[in-house]
Amino acid sequence: MADISSPGASAIPQKRSFTPNEDSSIPRTKPPREKKDTWRKKEALQSGAGSVGTSGKQPEASTPKSGPGTRHGELPGLVRYRLPPPRFQDYYGHRAPPMVHAELEAPKDGAYYSVTDHPMNRRSFRYSPCEASKLLPSLAYRGTEYEPFKARINFEDMNGQLYVNKDGSDVTNTKGWRMARANVGVREGDWYFEVKILNGISEDGAPNGHVRLGWARREAPLDAPVGFDAYSYGLRDQNCQKVHMSRPKDFSPEQTFVTGDVIGLQISLPSLSLQRNISGDPTVKAGDIIRDRIPIRFKNQLWFEHFEYYPTKDFEELMNPSSGTKNTPQPKTLPGSYIRVYRNGTYIGTPFEDLYAFLPPASKPQTSGGGRELDDGSLGYYPAVSTFKGGAVHVNFGPDWLCRPDDLGSEVRGMWERYDEQIAEDVTYDLIDEVDLLFTAGGLITDDDNSKGIAAGAGRGGKEEIKEMVMEDE
Repeated sequence: MADISSPGASAIPQKRSFTPNEDSSIPRTKPPREKKDTWRKKEALQSGAGSVGTSGKQPEASTPKSGPGTRHGELPGLVRYRLPPPRFQDYYGHRAPPMVHAELEAPKDGAYYSVTDHPMNRRSFRYSPCEASKLLPSLAYRGTEYEPFKARINFEDMNGQLYVNKDGSDVTNTKGWRMARANVGVREGDWYFEVKILNGISEDGAPNGHVRLGWARREAPLDAPVGFDAYSYGLRDQNCQKVHMSRPKDFSPEQTFVTGDVIGLQISLPSLSLQRNISGDPTVKAGDIIRDRIPIRFKNQLWFEHFEYYPTKDFEELMNPSSGTKNTPQPKTLPGSYIRVYRNGTYIGTPFEDLYAFLPPASKPQTSGGGRELDDGSLGYYPAVSTFKGGAVHVNFGPDWLCRPDDLGSEVRGMWERYDEQIAEDVTYDLIDEVDLLFTAGGLITDDDNSKGIAAGAGRGGKEEIKEMVMEDE
């Protein structure tokens, strides 16, 4: 959350990078037990002070009972940041990412492009377009969208080795398994989308590439197929096997998804009120949506940098149990939830039931970097597709369906409807946060002379501005 009322504006630094200590070249006669910087970080975490993005110092990750960053002395609240004033052009929208035409050997329908000079989500951080807003003087910045304005593949939330069409509906690649998520996700209710296999197993069984389809949470990695871990549920094209935690199981072995098939995927999730009671977390039960994010400049455009939710040890242990360790507690599930599958408009079964819960504490950011265990509104299940060595798919979120099942209930909604809903939700959160910043006392204002992050130089009357970040390869 941004507060630019202070005339002193700090510089938001570049992306996280390792900076060697200036004294690192000086030989030491006796190795220290711990570096000084480590103690600073520990003290910053204990006091709940810090900044998001590049400083590595953050508000306390656990839910505090009192002190800065809490609401009414009990629940965590907004973190207030002193941010530089926007540039003139920061008020005028966001352009689509540049795309470079890809020369692919395998024949495909239409043209494919690689997305370049664009921030890609990675473990620990994710990115979304933002712009300056004069209507929100306390927040100063708000989320925005760029073309194409519809439900589609998220250009920030796909592996960099994937190729897409300019419409964001077709996906392919030439290497191993890579995944892409949609720019719309669901948290409750019944939802549907469909995928047409453009290039895969042929009708005579010859593999021209492979695809996997399904639903994935925020933690699911983009360099692996859908169903790789406990954070996603997928379907293989070969023998229509279901895949979860990399364990293929027979689901409808008499069928194989081939080129030209249209696969429909329906998900059903219980109400958020029920999910919040299952969570047991007091902040989640209160229904608070708290977004820890800051604006960062990349290629002369503004982006929000968010803490990304990160795979936990419990889920990794669930996937790969270690010998000699205690039994890992089973994660909480969502009662009555399921995923149904349709092939060319015909129902073929329900491969998954009682899906894992996603609200905290089931989802956590990387707390070592300072993420707080909160619901920022992005948690849920997202349509996801994976391709392998030439596999290609067309993702259709509606409203014009290719093979809508006749027995699909009237309560089931197309994923295309979530696009406008998510924008409305984000605007609502902005208004709530603006009022909170204007009329509610408290909340942490980052101001640490030792920080190299957004708080550096805050309140000193400087004229720094948001600096250009560098997207490093991982």
